[in-house]
Order: sequence, then structure tokens, then C-alpha cells
Amino acid sequence: MEMKKVLNHRSAVPMVGSVLMLAILSACGGGGGGTASTPTPTPTPEPTPVVVTSPIVTSVPPATYPVVSEELSAFNLLNAERSRCGFGLLAQNAALDTAARGHADWLLINNYTGHYQIAGTTGFTGLAPDDRLVASGYGTSGSFQSNAEAELDANGTKAGNGVTGIRRLLNAPYHMLEMIRGYRDVGVAVRDKLDVGISPNTRFVLNTSFGYKNSDGPQVAASGSVLTYPCDGSTGMVPSLTAESPNPVPGRNLGANPLGTSVGVKVDIGNTLVITSASMIKVSTGTPITLRAPVTAANDPNAIAGVSYFKNNEGFVSADAPLEANTQYQVTIAGTNGGTAFSRTFAFTTGQ
Repeated sequence: MEMKKVLNHRSAVPMVGSVLMLAILSACGGGGGGTASTPTPTPTPEPTPVVVTSPIVTSVPPATYPVVSEELSAFNLLNAERSRCGFGLLAQNAALDTAARGHADWLLINNYTGHYQIAGTTGFTGLAPDDRLVASGYGTSGSFQSNAEAELDANGTKAGNGVTGIRRLLNAPYHMLEMIRGYRDVGVAVRDKLDVGISPNTRFVLNTSFGYKNSDGPQVAASGSVLTYPCDGSTGMVPSLTAESPNPVPGRNLGANPLGTSVGVKVDIGNTLVITSASMIKVSTGTPITLRAPVTAANDPNAIAGVSYFKNNEGFVSADAPLEANTQYQVTIAGTNGGTAFSRTFAFTTGQ
């Protein structure tokens, strides 16, 4: 296993305007060795929701990534999954592509993981995600909402990992809930050591940058909507989770004791989600699946100084052990959307 220097993951805290997703899903686990430190932002309460909003996006211009690229495969899968479950399409944005690629390259060149960079190092493009978006030309500071990256860092080459990387991120609940928020724009980079001139080619990074302009606002589902990911008819869901930072179950070694598939839930922006019950069964046999207690902003085990990674309108529930591959499962989730009761039943199918 390759040893990589790891930046301070506790720098991942909510920022004004959005949650700063600084968690990294590291398939090979990463590991110490690093001595660099980065500033830890002071947690701030969730801001008042932006007034300007727009309906769910159902059409975007064709992406311009090369036809056989991992970036195009990742982009297409992410949009297909968002669209299927009602979260809306994302438009490719060249500035976000630049930011995503620059940070992926910086990680590979300097042998780090994480979302902060260190000034003065080779390939430096900005300390934090927001800085890199300003530098790439996405907008001036304060003109957009972002600070959001979802990143997978693993051993191997990038070949085939545009799709598998997105699949794995979408089963990492802290990443999944970020990736299905109301952003309008995305940039994607899938890079390996060969891309930055380093041999042997033993590591790749998939990095996605998200944002929306304040003048447009986020895309928002119709009032009263209760959306889930996966949703009814979803296929190819990853059946286990072996690593995520922050760890959904602090203290649990996910490599030795993985979780199963996680289900995300979102209700109206500005409302509070309460999940009162959740159950899952294997459809072919009716066998119940053991679930962990639901997690929302109210009980986020990784909250810092009382500030959650999640917004008040979102949460998740996870299977406590890996699910079976290529198997259909039915989920029932009940709760309240801003005090109004709801219940949703749907089925999804795992992949490999």
C-alpha cells in the first residue's frame, strides 16, 4: 500500500453559504507520514436559505469531455443518478473543470490527500476549494456558493474509475448528500500519476467541484417533495462501504467491518427532516436487513462544536453490514418534513 501524506481532515467544517465538504473517500485508506498542517475554519451556523431559487434542471448542454474519457463517464453517471431520483441535472463548467483538475494534479504531484493545499508547493492553485474556484474564474468571492468537493483517492490507474469512483462516492453518505444538493454546475477530473509525469503509475484521483451562482440560486424540488437516493428503480448500488472520512461510525474500522448501502433523504430547503423509522428487506426472501439509527443534522456524530456537516433538511440511514451483490432490496422510511408526516417505500438493486 502506498504511503500518502494526509492533511488535517478536521478542517472539514460548515462554512457560510454551504457545507464545506472536505471529507475524502480513500479506498486504500491513506495513512500517516505527513507533517503539514492546515488552518481549521471556525464552524458557523447554517445560514438562512438563499431566497433566489430555480426549478429542477431537466436539460443541460452536452458535455465537451473527450468521448472516451473517464471524465465523461463520471459526468454522465452522476447526472443520470441525480436525474433519476429528482435532484436535477448539472451543467459542465469549464472553470470548475480547471479547479477540479488543478487540485487532483496537486495531490498527485505532492503526494497528499485532502482538500486543502499548501502555498509554495508545486502546482499550488489555492488553499481551499472556494479559493480555487475564484482562481479558475468561476466567479469573484461572494458571487457564488460552493466550497464543495467530493473526491476519491485510491491506488491504481484511472482506467475504468470514472464510473466506479462515482458509484463509490454515492455510497459514502457524507459525500452522497453533498453530491445530490441543489448545485447547478460541476467540474470533473479523473487523473493519475502518468498525467503529471510520475512513474510508476500507481495512484489516481477522481475530483468533482460543485457550485451555483448567487444570481441563479440552487435548483429546488417542488414544495413538499421528499426525495431519496437511491430511489425506486435505482440499480448498480455499491453494496458495501469500506472507507470514508469523516467516518459515518466514528471509531469503527470500516476496512475490517464495512457498512452496507446507505440511503439519503432530503426534504424542503428550510425545513427540518426527522426520520422516525426506517426498514429494509431483501425482496426475494423478505429477510429483514439490520439498519443503523438514522443520522440527521440533529445527531451527526461528526459535528464540530455543535455544527453538523448536514443541512437540517437532509439525513441518511445505513445498512449495518454489506448487502448482497446484484440483489433487490425494499426500503420504507417514515418521518416528518417540517412537521408534516411522510412515508416512502421504494426498491433498489445492488451491483457488484
